[in-house]
Amino acid sequence: QVARQGGFWSYVAGVAYIIKTYHDVGGLQIDNHETSLPMGKGLSSSAAVCVLVARAFNLLYNLHLTVRGEMEYAFRGEVLTPSKCGRMDQCCAFGRR
Repeated sequence: QVARQGGFWSYVAGVAYIIKTYHDVGGLQIDNHETSLPMGKGLSSSAAVCVLVARAFNLLYNLHLTVRGEMEYAFRGEVLTPSKCGRMDQCCAFGRR
């Protein structure tokens, strides 16, 4: 329900919902106080937030997801929101190489 409302927290809620659907996990707390990526400017910032949440669950609960697995959960979580994300927006999961 929160995911469908839109806004910043909808992305977090969407990914958390997808992860909890497939894995027996509790919650998590993310301290993301240094974000400088602007939301709603076409820079895939929503995808970055979704990847952040998927990766946090993966690392905290040792889900053994690959980067592509994190990307899949991030995409599926964002699809639950009003956002019109693309399939490749989650490529930020690969980081700098």
